[in-house]
Amino acid sequence: MKSKKILLAAAVFYFGISDAQQSQYFTQKENYRFNLAENLYQTKIYNASQYEYARQYFYNQNLSRSRQEAAQFLDNVIGVILQKNHAEEGLTAFIKEYPNSAYFAQANLPLADYYLAKKDFPKALETLKKVNQYQLSKEENTQYVLKLGYAKFMMGDSKGATDALEEAYKTADESQKGDIAYMLGHLYYSDRQNDKAFQYFDSVKDQPKYSKLVRPYYVQMYYNDKDYDKAISEGTALLNEDISESYKAEVHKIIGESYFMKGDYTSAYPHLKDYLSVQQNPSENDLYEMGFVAAQLKKYDEAVSYYNQLLNSNSALAQNAYYQLGNAYLAVDKKQEALSAFRSSYQMNYDPKVKKLAHEQYAKLSYDIGNPFESSSTVIQNYINENPNTNASEMRSLLVKSYLYSGNYKETLNAIDRLKNSSPEIDKIDQEVSYLLGTEEFNKGNYDEAEQYFLRSLGFSINKEFYNRALYWLGQVYYQKGNYPSAIVRYEKLLNENFPEKQQLPYDLGYAYFKSKKFDQAEQYFTQYLKNPKPEFKNDAELRLGDINYANNNLNEAIAIYDKNEDATDYTLYQKAMALGFKGDTQAKISNLKNLLSKYPDSEYYDDAQYEIGTAYAAQDDFANSNDFFAKVIRNSSDRDLVANASIYRAQNYIDLNQSDKALAELKSLGEQYRNTAYAEKIVQAAKPIFTKNGDVAGYESFAKNIGVNVDASEIDEINLSTAKQYFAKKDYKSAISYYEKYLTQNPTGEGLYQAKYELGESYYQTKNTTKALLVLQEIANVQNDYQDDAQTRLAQIYIAQGDSAEARKYLENIRNSSNVNVKNYANVELMKLYAEEKDFAQAEKLADAVIANSKNSAAVIETAKVIKARSLMNSGKDKDAQTAYASLEKSSNTEVAAESLYAKAFYQNKAKAFKSSNETIFRLANNYSSEEYWGAKALVLMAKNYVGLKDNYQASYTCDQIIENYKDFPEIVAEAKEVKKQIKK
Repeated sequence: MKSKKILLAAAVFYFGISDAQQSQYFTQKENYRFNLAENLYQTKIYNASQYEYARQYFYNQNLSRSRQEAAQFLDNVIGVILQKNHAEEGLTAFIKEYPNSAYFAQANLPLADYYLAKKDFPKALETLKKVNQYQLSKEENTQYVLKLGYAKFMMGDSKGATDALEEAYKTADESQKGDIAYMLGHLYYSDRQNDKAFQYFDSVKDQPKYSKLVRPYYVQMYYNDKDYDKAISEGTALLNEDISESYKAEVHKIIGESYFMKGDYTSAYPHLKDYLSVQQNPSENDLYEMGFVAAQLKKYDEAVSYYNQLLNSNSALAQNAYYQLGNAYLAVDKKQEALSAFRSSYQMNYDPKVKKLAHEQYAKLSYDIGNPFESSSTVIQNYINENPNTNASEMRSLLVKSYLYSGNYKETLNAIDRLKNSSPEIDKIDQEVSYLLGTEEFNKGNYDEAEQYFLRSLGFSINKEFYNRALYWLGQVYYQKGNYPSAIVRYEKLLNENFPEKQQLPYDLGYAYFKSKKFDQAEQYFTQYLKNPKPEFKNDAELRLGDINYANNNLNEAIAIYDKNEDATDYTLYQKAMALGFKGDTQAKISNLKNLLSKYPDSEYYDDAQYEIGTAYAAQDDFANSNDFFAKVIRNSSDRDLVANASIYRAQNYIDLNQSDKALAELKSLGEQYRNTAYAEKIVQAAKPIFTKNGDVAGYESFAKNIGVNVDASEIDEINLSTAKQYFAKKDYKSAISYYEKYLTQNPTGEGLYQAKYELGESYYQTKNTTKALLVLQEIANVQNDYQDDAQTRLAQIYIAQGDSAEARKYLENIRNSSNVNVKNYANVELMKLYAEEKDFAQAEKLADAVIANSKNSAAVIETAKVIKARSLMNSGKDKDAQTAYASLEKSSNTEVAAESLYAKAFYQNKAKAFKSSNETIFRLANNYSSEEYWGAKALVLMAKNYVGLKDNYQASYTCDQIIENYKDFPEIVAEAKEVKKQIKK
């Protein structure tokens, strides 16, 4: 190219030299050297010519000014032609020195050649524009236009280049037209003007120089014109010729895409494959096209590999690729991976149609396998919101079922309530879910809520079994609420029905009548139940029959039943002894109670038995033995009631032993100890015979007054207190408050002070005035009295509700050793929960064992204890025991418990490197318990670790990103996800 430009420049200057100068050649001696330089220049002997011009310019003193100017100009021009260093600067300096020189215009063409050779196209174009075409010959003008077109083309001015080359083509000779035609063909091809491109390429396609160069253009242009058959035939022929590998790859691409456009994916596949095999950085379109073809040929794994290479981009093509990737994953039954792909496609907004299709697939798949990233119900609801008129009925039905299968029963009912039209299938779900919600609330002890759900379920009779069970559990609700008549009505409606709980129905009826004190009916049903009892309830039913006979004073029958169950419990022995005592067989009573002390040294009735032995000996006038047993109660029992009664009874024994002084001293001591308590009255009554015997009425009144007993209580105060108690008994707490306040204002230290204060505090509590309740109950709790345990229990409940664990624990620790079994058990349960929350698992586990051992606890409480024990076992590294403990809780009706159990299962599967199984468990958790977001989020962290274990870093990273983005309410879980992601990057 350089040589052509130099020849062109030489030709330009050859035609530019004056003829007049030639006519004087060799005629004058002083002109000889100058003419020699000119002659050498014209014959292109540039080095010698430049030498002579330089010699003339520097040494010929007689050289005219015009020739001096010419010599300097031609010296610099030759320097440019020969591309010598600093030649450009020399020519530029000449232009500045002779701005009006006649030679000025002649400098532009060689200077343009110089810039073109250096590929400085902006300067070349600027210089060419200064050339006066009218001073150029036809041949020079052709070369000029050709250079102008080339410069414009290289500057990106295709239109200008085309115009210039079209002009050059018209004047060029045949030797030049081929190059120009090829360039014009390329320009028109680039501008997608295929007709003109064909026109120029056709003129050179048979010339050896151009035939191989233009044929790939033909293949591409046939493709551009959608003449796919010609593109395929021309391309196939070209592949059989000796062309470069890069050309060959491009031809494969065009043939493959032609087949693709014809829908012939089998034929397209090998050509597209050959093209991609040599591409180091294939385009998004190439990857998408190849993935689509592979998917059409059911080569799904290969399709997935191509689509996966597109996933770091964010474009309409990537959105479509995610959608197609999801379909490919589905085709190879990789539903979990398909879920992520559809979700990514749906989250892009480039193509609304693809977004909608991806959203639908994402929603249906979320319902099918569960969704660890967000609730499947939320996904379906979002689809309905965004596409209200598309698949409305189907998607709303899926929404209901998604809530149902995720265990989110409340949202299931909410979704049903939003349906415009119901159906038998939906009504059936409504009936069953309402029943399940009722049982869930019942197990939590929320009986009012349970009642409403059971009543809703009973509004349908589609499933007879669920109808009967809802009726049965509604009866259980009324029983728990103390509404025994309503419970009996529901139970008796079921006497002729069949349902899973039917075996237990007579037992429940027996208890309902027993609580209603209708002992004849209770006896009838307990007797019926014992014909087919559950083993674990048999003894209890028999004992209730014994208690019924005991209550009806059928003591022989009661004793016979207790004898039959003598080895069942300590309770049996105690009741039998009491019955014998009521029969008047005091010695037998003593014997049975001593047997109880021997067999059951840890019995909760142990202290009561000792006390009753004391009373029995007193009944036989054996006051010495009586006082021995009372002394044991006083010394060892933690039951303050028993201690007080035993102390008073012992003092009375001293009176019967004619030891009045000793008795009075004892009673005065007791009076100081039990001042202002319910025992004060007993103490006064016990002391009364002593004072009466001595005729000391004033002393009696003084004694009573000193220990807080007012023997002349005012009638108004009695009315106030009596009225308050009546309202309190009827649970009209609001009305009771004013009467208690009046009574306590007049009697701040009077009889029944602590009971009145306690019941006032309880009334404040029941009317939700916790501030006043705390003030009053704290007074009771901080002083030894009959209601101290009750007050401390209620205070603990208040502080638990307020979240004040420290204050709650103080009172719970106090009542933990209560003689009241129920109070003690309550303390154990709540302390267990507090220790668990504080992660003191060792203490929590001990208490959990005690709670689990108490069969009288509700199923919900025992289940809570089992969960806490399972956590403790996990925390202490007892994996085998922890797994067993959690496995027993997987079918819990409490969704939080079941979700935690499944998380634990997935955790241990991960620990055992069973990553795939762990992920399956996590999807089960997500599908069934999506409402439990905490355990769902923790499970996602496990899933990310599982994918790391499976060496699927894309899924692991994607899962971590979803946790970080969507679970900011759980910062500790987000932090863990970030740590996992750091490990992935490594």
